[in-house]
Amino acid sequence: MRGSAAVRRSMWRRPILAAVCAALALSVTACGPVTTGGAPSGSLPASGAAGPPVAPPIVALPLAQKVEPAQTGAYLGVYAPPAPFDATSIDAFESLAAKGVSIVMWYQPWAQDNRSSFDAGACQAVWSRGKVPMITWEPWDPGNDANLVTDPANQSAYRLSSIIDGTFDAYIRSWARGIRDAGGPVMLRPMHEMNGNWYPWDGTVNGNTPEQFRAAWRHLHDLFAQEGATNVTWVWSVNHESVPRTKANAYAAYYPGDAYVDWTAVSGFNWGTAGLGSRWHTFSFWYDAPLAYLATLKKPICIAEFASVEQGGNKAAWLRDAYARIRRDPRIEAVVYYDSVEKSASSSQDWRVGTSTASRDAFRAAVAPSYYRAEPPAALAAWTASLTDAQKRVLEALRPLY
Repeated sequence: MRGSAAVRRSMWRRPILAAVCAALALSVTACGPVTTGGAPSGSLPASGAAGPPVAPPIVALPLAQKVEPAQTGAYLGVYAPPAPFDATSIDAFESLAAKGVSIVMWYQPWAQDNRSSFDAGACQAVWSRGKVPMITWEPWDPGNDANLVTDPANQSAYRLSSIIDGTFDAYIRSWARGIRDAGGPVMLRPMHEMNGNWYPWDGTVNGNTPEQFRAAWRHLHDLFAQEGATNVTWVWSVNHESVPRTKANAYAAYYPGDAYVDWTAVSGFNWGTAGLGSRWHTFSFWYDAPLAYLATLKKPICIAEFASVEQGGNKAAWLRDAYARIRRDPRIEAVVYYDSVEKSASSSQDWRVGTSTASRDAFRAAVAPSYYRAEPPAALAAWTASLTDAQKRVLEALRPLY
């Protein structure tokens, strides 16, 4: 049994659409560098004769600060596919939960025919709702359905050595420039669950080592720094347990250093009896050990993938207990619920909040306290307040690529 629901989530393979400059010509990667000035839109040569088209003025956007924890409590977040590409699923989740969220998490792979480009329009759909994007950025090819990939850990094209040696530098820089030019706060969660042997960036598969993971992470970070993408908040995220459970594959073997990490994170799921050979376990079973380790790093901690099934126990009681324990643990400063269904050839897991009326009601009650924050994080609120009317129109003109 693999240790994460994420490896089983569905991916939709669609053609990569060409990036289109918006009505006010926000310049993301495909449109060239952001500048200010330029001739008025539609101006003509002095003679009045029609000349070549004149580009409208390009409006530069300010850069947001990094996302910091709230002064008290923990931010609520959600993974609610197909958001952000169809952001109405965010609205639907908030209606079901009877409470808003501050963070929206989603996945994008590096495979070029599978939603691989940075999507400023998708981020804008999230920012406009008062939420910060958390993009889980994955160097692999999940195919049409990640649940059905054969031997997903061994994809030689995505070895860590290829990241380190510069093979992907142009692609990585395109993301850095895109995020920089869009301006708003983005939490970037690359190469998550690196201590689990089901992804091709794990240090025990695909010709990799944990040392190479650290080097690859630093390389990503350095390229973003060179491009000036200071609005990125770097999220280093482990699986709740290491697979294989060896000293060489321990959490600490993958930590790239304090200068390269802004938040730490962990994922873990209560599979109940919905997986092959799985059993019902409490929140503490999954989280006590990784939280104890992450606390030693003295960075904000996010539970980045988190959910329970109904089979094998009482999901409503599990949710009440989990969120009560999180409230008692000030080390946890954000928690992202994984509101999705996973299906493989041999099993199925429905992690969604609304699997039963009892589950829905328990979730609503569990997150209702003001301790669980639903407002925009300070970095987003400050950035939004700094925008001019022209800059707001630039953002409003953006549409998701996918």
